[in-house]
Amino acid sequence: MRKRRTYTARPKLGSNTRRRLMLKRLHQKVIQRRKQFQQSTMLEEIAEAC
Repeated sequence: MRKRRTYTARPKLGSNTRRRLMLKRLHQKVIQRRKQFQQSTMLEEIAEAC
């Protein structure tokens, strides 16, 4: 049997790909939270120093 030449809009994602995407999103949230925490602690230290 021959492969169809028509382009399918989007192939179904395998569970592995889906897992990687979820981890990527979660990791972005964690990184953002860390940045926010570092900034807030830095501001507090500056305020205490003054």
